[in-house]
Amino acid sequence: MEGKEVIEALFVHAAEGILVANQKGEIIRTNPSAEKMFGYEKDELLGQKIEVLVPQRAANAHVAHRDGFNKNPHPRNMGTGMNLFAKRKDGSEFSVEISLSPYKQNNESFVVAFIIDITIRKKADDEIIKKKEELEVLTEHLKASNRELENFAYISSHDLQEPLRKILSFGDRLKSIESQNFSEQGKDYLDRILNASVRMQNLINDLLSFSRLSTRAQVFAPVDLNMILKGVLSDMEVTIEKTGTKIEAGNLPAIVAEPTQMRQLFQNLISNAIKFRPASGTAVIKIYSQPGSTDNLVDILVEDNGIGFDEKYLDKIFTIFQRLEGSKYEGSGIGLAICRKIAMFHGGNITASSAPGKGATFKITLALKQKRNKVNLTENESA
Repeated sequence: MEGKEVIEALFVHAAEGILVANQKGEIIRTNPSAEKMFGYEKDELLGQKIEVLVPQRAANAHVAHRDGFNKNPHPRNMGTGMNLFAKRKDGSEFSVEISLSPYKQNNESFVVAFIIDITIRKKADDEIIKKKEELEVLTEHLKASNRELENFAYISSHDLQEPLRKILSFGDRLKSIESQNFSEQGKDYLDRILNASVRMQNLINDLLSFSRLSTRAQVFAPVDLNMILKGVLSDMEVTIEKTGTKIEAGNLPAIVAEPTQMRQLFQNLISNAIKFRPASGTAVIKIYSQPGSTDNLVDILVEDNGIGFDEKYLDKIFTIFQRLEGSKYEGSGIGLAICRKIAMFHGGNITASSAPGKGATFKITLALKQKRNKVNLTENESA
């Protein structure tokens, strides 16, 4: 096939609409895609001004643009990043992108226009913009709802503390002063009241801890996790010795984090491992680190040989108030939810692998460095 035949084939069979106009703006050639796009029959556009394909409101401006292009002809795109419309024979309009390429032949100037109907793409883009705006509104509503819930938990927990303290205080007085006047059944009832009150107090304190993760100022600083872990193990020394738990700690990295939350993270995970230790034999907890999935992430692993759990409950164990063992073990069901919130606040997450009777390994992913120093104050705490 000769070169001219190849060019002609490309012109005739191109998916884009192609128009050729002279310096006066008169159409001298169209391809089938352009004729179909604008709703004209073959050769029906020949001799007409290019403005016949432009909406009336933009026709005068188009003439000025055309004259400016003729004075300084150069390849350029039109319509990218803006709303550009063309007009069909029936007067209907549609969105287009156009590229212009000037050329000369026999000392006469011409321009070739390549036209793409972007109606479907424009509709999709508009829908994306609309959904993005809706998502931004929903995100703001969600942030506001979260703030309200956090403030509610914080304030409600404080309000619940006072009557609970009175129950415990007067209950202790009854037990120490009046217990000799109680029947055995009465003493049992009083003990149950005091035990339930202590559990309620622990629950409230855990709820306060959960809410404070987002409602108190949190300043990130360089933290040596080895020192954090050493402090936690020192604080838990009595519990560790009492339960005969063996701790094996590897070298941990230094990261940029909120120190108090790191202490809480390790304390909750170690307490969890001790709570669900094996019924017989020595409880062993291994704490070590490994590189994360990116250069700025590290994985901290807390591995135990305890009772384990079925992984079908994996999502459940990190949800607030969820307890797989019901009332068999003490606790509020908030500890692992706190760990998850801390990990996410530090640019990571937490997951676990386990099987019943096979122990569990919790993997906490943390960012080594934070993109920015985080400080989060609520209105009532910043006042």
